[in-house]
Formats: sequence, C-alpha cells, structure tokens
Amino acid sequence: MKTGFSADQLRKAYLDFFESKLHKVVASDSLVPLNDPSLLFTGAGMNQFKEYFLGVKKDLKRAVSSQKCLRTGDLDEVGRTPYHHSFFEMLGNFSFGDYFKKEAIEWAWEFLTRVLEIPKDRLRVTVHEGDREAFDVWHKTIGLPESWIYRCGDKSNFWPANAPQDGPNGPCGPCSEIYYDQNPRTEGTPVDDSGKFAEIWNLVFTQFDRKDGGTLEPLAAKNIDTGMGLERLACVLQGKSSNFETDLFQPIHEAILKALSVTREDAASGPLYCIADHLRAVVFCISDGVVPSNEGRGYVVRKLIRRAVWQAHQLKPDIKKPFLHLAMTGVLAAMGSAYPELRDSEENVRTVLRQEEERFLKTLAGGLKILEETIASHKESGKTVLSADSVFELYDTYGFPEELTRMIAEQKNFSIDRDGFERLMEEQRVRSKESSKIAGEIFAKSDLAGIPAEIPGTRFLGYESLTARARVLWHQREANRVSVILDQTPFYAESGGQLGDQGMLESGQAAIKVFDTRKLDKYYLHRGEILRGSLENGAAVEAKVDAGVRAATMRNHTATHLLHAALRQYLGGAVRQLGSLVAPDRLRFDFSFGRALTPSELYAVETAVNERVLRDLAVHTHVKKIEDAKKEGALAFFGDKYGETVRMIDVSDFSKELCGGTHCARTGEIGLFLILAESSVASGVRRIEAVTGLEALRHVRTLQGQLHEISKMLKVGVADIPMRITKLQEALKQKRQGTKNADPGADSAQLIGSADQVHGFGVLIRLFDDMDIGALRGLSDDLRSTGKKLVYIIASKQEGKLSVLAGISADLKKSSFDMKVLFGRLSEILQLSGGGRPDLVQGGGPDLGQFHQRQEDVKRILGDYIREKGF
Repeated sequence: MKTGFSADQLRKAYLDFFESKLHKVVASDSLVPLNDPSLLFTGAGMNQFKEYFLGVKKDLKRAVSSQKCLRTGDLDEVGRTPYHHSFFEMLGNFSFGDYFKKEAIEWAWEFLTRVLEIPKDRLRVTVHEGDREAFDVWHKTIGLPESWIYRCGDKSNFWPANAPQDGPNGPCGPCSEIYYDQNPRTEGTPVDDSGKFAEIWNLVFTQFDRKDGGTLEPLAAKNIDTGMGLERLACVLQGKSSNFETDLFQPIHEAILKALSVTREDAASGPLYCIADHLRAVVFCISDGVVPSNEGRGYVVRKLIRRAVWQAHQLKPDIKKPFLHLAMTGVLAAMGSAYPELRDSEENVRTVLRQEEERFLKTLAGGLKILEETIASHKESGKTVLSADSVFELYDTYGFPEELTRMIAEQKNFSIDRDGFERLMEEQRVRSKESSKIAGEIFAKSDLAGIPAEIPGTRFLGYESLTARARVLWHQREANRVSVILDQTPFYAESGGQLGDQGMLESGQAAIKVFDTRKLDKYYLHRGEILRGSLENGAAVEAKVDAGVRAATMRNHTATHLLHAALRQYLGGAVRQLGSLVAPDRLRFDFSFGRALTPSELYAVETAVNERVLRDLAVHTHVKKIEDAKKEGALAFFGDKYGETVRMIDVSDFSKELCGGTHCARTGEIGLFLILAESSVASGVRRIEAVTGLEALRHVRTLQGQLHEISKMLKVGVADIPMRITKLQEALKQKRQGTKNADPGADSAQLIGSADQVHGFGVLIRLFDDMDIGALRGLSDDLRSTGKKLVYIIASKQEGKLSVLAGISADLKKSSFDMKVLFGRLSEILQLSGGGRPDLVQGGGPDLGQFHQRQEDVKRILGDYIREKGF
C-alpha cells in the first residue's frame, strides 16, 4: 500500500486515473451553488451535474471532480468521532447515460488495488439485496469471495435511502459500498457496530425513476454517481486512526495551538479537532462570498464561528482576543495549493473572521454568566429543561446560537425546549416582515390572479429598439393610474438590480406616461398615468422608451460591471456581488469584503474604471451556452437562475459577466465615473455609491459651487481653504482652552473638594457661564476619573442654551447607580431632554434660569435616589 501519499497526491492520482478513462476533469464548484437556489450549500460532488443527471444537458458523458462540500446535519459529532466533518472534499466519477455498473466497479477496484496498492484482503463490499448484477460483477468479474460481499436493504444500500418506500419521486437506484479493514486482528464486519471496517467509497447506480406509490420504472439513460471522501482515503493511506491526524489537518492544529498559546499536551483532542473542522469550513465559505449574518448561509457561518470560539474556551477558558483569523494560516498551508483562491481572498477572510470573533467575544462572558445563572435557577426548581424564553434571550441578546446553548447545557445534564424556541423565532420573523415595508411586494405573484390565463407572454424587443408597434392584451385602471400588458414591448422590465424603463404608450385614443416596468411571470407590466383618453384591450399603441432615461441607466449598468471588475482586481477574487441598484441617476453596488476601503484603494478603483472609460472600449454582447461562458471566465451570481443559453457582457480584457440588462455600446459613453460614498451594510458587506455621465458632471459642479462659497466666506482662494481652516481650528482650540482655564470654578480638584456629602456620597451641582460643550465634557472626564464616590451634575449656559452633563465617578460604574433613571426624574423640573449611559448622561434645552432656581430641588431628588438604592 502506498502509505506515503499526501492528500494533494491522492487528489491528483484520482483525477489523473479517471482522466485516463476518458473522463473530463471538472473543477470544484463553489460551496454556494451558483445555479441551484434549492440548495443552501454544495453537499455532494453530483450537485453541479444535476442537469446532466436529469437529461437537460447532454454535452458531457463522463466527468470526474474533487468537490468541496459542506454539510451541517451532524455538527454534534464533529470532534467526537474520527470521521465526521462539516467541510470535506468528495472525490467523484460520473457517467451520464454512458458506462454503468461493470465499468464503475472495475475502475474503482483498479484504482484502489493497483494505483493505491491497497491489499485486496483488506477490502470488503456491500450491495443492495436485490441487485444481482452488481453482486455478479464483484463475484464473477472481480473475483471476490461471496463471503466478502454483504447484501443490505433499502436503508443502507439505496439512494436516496429508503426511496422505494418513502420517496422522493425521481431518479434513484441501488448502491454498492467499499469498506477498508482498519484492524485485521479484530473481529467484525462492514454491517455491524464493531468499527473494524471504514467505508471509503460509495458507488450509486441511478437506474430507476420512482413514481407515485413507490413504483420503480427503469430509466432510459442509466447514470453513475460515485463519492469517496478525500479525508477518509487519506486516513487509510497515511495509516492514521482519525481523519484529523492526516496532513490535511496537522498544519491547522499547529496554527490553532500557536494562536491560542496552548501546547499540544494541554489541548484535548475533541475541542481541537472541532475548531480545526469549523475553521476550515468558514474559511472556504467566506472565500466563496458568504458572510456571517442571521439568515440562511450567513447564519451557518456565524454558528460555526461561534461554536469554534466556544470550543477554544474549553482549551483556554480566559480567552479574550480573536484567534481564528490568525489560525487560518494553517488552512492556507494545508489547502492553498489545491485551492489558490484561498490565498487571493486571504485578507478579506481574515478581516471578516476577526470582526465576527470580536463581536461574539464582547457578549460571550455576559452570555455565559446568564446561562450559568439560568441553569442554577432551573436546577433549584427541579427542572432539567431550559425554557424557550431563556434560550431565545441568549440568542437575541448575546448572540448564542441555539445549538451552542444546547451544547453547553448538555455538559450540565440539561436539555432545551427546542420546539418552544423555534416558535419564538418564527414569531420574531413574522414581526420583522410586518415591520418592513418592501415596495417590491406590489408586484407579488398574487397579482397574476387578475390576468386571464390564456393571455400569451410579452415578447421583449428592447435590446434592438426603443420603439415598437404593439397591441394591448390586458389592462387594469384605477382612477388615472393604469397597468398594461402588451404583446411585445421595447420597455426593459426591472431585473438584476436595473430599474424598469420609462416612456410613453400612445394611440389616437389615449396617451399614457409609463413611470415603471416590471416583470410578472411571463408578462411585462407597464405601470403609468393616463394623460388623455382611455384604453381598450386589443387596441394598437406606439410604445416609446424614454431614450434619455435608458441611456443614463445603461451608463450606470456598464459602469457597475467595470466597478465590479476593478474591485476584484485590487481587492482579490473573494469580492462577490451581493446586490446592486442601477437607476438613471445613480448606481449602488453591494459586495463581500471585511473592512472599509482605504482612500488609496477607492482612488485606485475609481481610476481603473475611468481608464477603461477613456479608452472607449467596445462592450460586446454574446449569446452562448452557459458552460461556454463560464469556461471563458464569465461571472455568474447566486440568486440569478440561468438557462441553457445566456447573455454575456464582455468588456475586452477586463470584465465578463452573465447579465440580461441593457448596456452601452462602448465604455466611452459612460463619460465620467465618480464614487460618492463607501460604507458598511452588514458584517462583511460593503456598499459603494457612484454616479456617471451628466450626474457626475452635476456633482462636480455642485462641489465647485460649494468650494466657491466657502472661499468667499473665508476670504481666501480655493487652494488656500485647507490652510485657512487649520488656522481657524487652532484658534478655536486655544479659545476653548482659555475659556476653561479662565473660569476659576472649573478646576476639578477644587470642585471635588467642595462637593456636599449626602448619605456618604459626594454630590456636586455646579452651573458655569459661557463654557462650551467641549470644555464641559473635558471637565466631566476629569471628575469621572479622579473623583471617589462622586455624583455630579454640571451645566453651562451659553447664548440662551443650557447644556448639562450628569455622571458618576469611575469607582461607581459597576454599582447599581443609573444616571439615566436619575436624569429622567430631573428632566421634568429642569425642562431638558437627553440620554446616555448609566454612568453618564448629556442633556440640553433652552436656558430659562431653571437650573439656578431649582438647585435645591435637584439636590433633594438626588438624595432621595441615593437613599432608595440603599447606599
């Protein structure tokens, strides 16, 4: 047996072997399935070949791949068993109506016994109890003794499991599994619980189409779908007892221990293995454009990160700093050569990891304290199930995923009310939906109810023309507003972030100003205002798109593509489009990245776009098969459902994207591209807002006008504005310092010494004349840092306004003293409004002399509050 094989060598050997058998080597698909919204993550090698298995695509007969996969069904087992993982690589060879059982079995045996030289007597197989064909190939062709072949039922040797009885309907079939004997000296079989044999390869023979009632009809084209875990195979070839001991994980373990400053001797294997697994998973996810959030894929990533941090807490209970962003160096060392995109996205992944860890670490200690107190109170009451309210509070307030709370609770022999928690989560989702008013819901699917089913779909002509003669198929009028469906239209309907066209529908009987166009199933819905007359179904109209609005929109859409390409050029391939808005007057682009862009990066991106604009490059539109477009490097995005044929927008040597929108013919039509703002939308998601063409010119002119006004106010030329502002700031700073120093009553030490004593507390109430808020805050800082058991309320009256700061000294910060509560009582008599923290509140209002007049009342209320708190 070739025991010296590294995981990289195993991967290559497998791909090379099946390439020699005339299989096409296909690169791993993204963990985020680009063209299958039914999947949360890619969970098997066959996912990207789904349309071949279904017979939709027929240009490929044999394929082989090493697919990165993510499954979260057995997270509790990760780190506890030698073989469970969330992220793993699946080696797979596939046949789409070409070879079948004989070749699949023969080649699997050849690869294992000849290429990898695994001893034949260490291998055993299973077949479906009704699959005589597979049994005969193993026995008569391969030559295995009957005693080495185990017949099993639908649960273990049919795909999907138990499909004949339980469904689902669709392609299915028996399978044959290959097992490796891990310890020849012990007794056991592949079908018992001894653990003697480890499954290494599953060969699925997709030969049936399940129908209602469990009927299995033979497929016209039979398929092969095999899967072999690279981690398990490496474990066998490297002579290890656990996948986590292979070269796929050793660099990750070392990086984790180094980041935590923990020795291997002091690190329990379970938590270490779990951290390594989860870290590998989140690095790949973030690299593929998934960012932590509270929904969908993002929630899975957030949950994995927080589980990893908790496991680190088991290795090092006093952990206070992020470590995963440092430990990911191990993932790059182990996987970077096979997946170079990891290195391209390294900076972004590190930043996202660090930010997410910092966020969780801030709440971890508080959450653990609450959880411990909750468990203790439940235990005192004789309960062993944590209430749904407690679990939900930990999730909602402290960011504890339900699984993390359950995992910690189980260590204390507690369970959780999971059903109740899910009920509370659903109630929160409903409240969230009700509170968000989404304009797009105007055109929900239910709007189809008013459209007769026999009406044919709208034919789109807008790529070639801005005008068309059309016939009204259906319309609906409310007052002077109308929605119209035409048999054909040049109006582009809102899609892919691009807003719908505007324009006119005109005939001898009516004129309609179209202000929006939406796609509703197969129809284009033109919404507008009736300027004159009325419409009738069947009437002929002239449909005219507003050419100026369309041109402005096209400028912004083409500029969006250039922006995306420039961001990937300067920030790396991990940048993924997460949303966009293409309007006539602006563009907005949301993308995955873990930090704010520096001014120099924004300048570089903006310059790169404008360089392509100045070069007046041709913008080519190609209609081709999606596979051909992807081969050429065209970017496709999750959430967009692509057909067999796609439109590819190609800006020579810079940008290629699949896109159904409208675009400029040449980049020079954009005119000018200006970035207005860059901001954060969510954790790991950035947003750029920009303008082009005439809007960019208007923006420049507005800035020029503002600069001119400022130069007039400061009485200097435009070029001298920065220097003049610097001098004014310095003068203002000196004035503030002088004001503070000039007031003999503003010395913090003297003020603390003059404080009244109330129930053992120093109470300071003082009003100053003409002290600006900056000086007042400085004084507050001094009082807070140097005072002891001090409660202070300081105020300043200036130009008819009263500013107040109410605070406590630093030694009282952890007490139950709450200045927000106290300020609430004082605000009524002082006629102020404000807010802040328990240790410091700022307020203000008109100066009516009330602070001076009501100082005794203020002192009384303060004394009452101190007495109430029992100090």
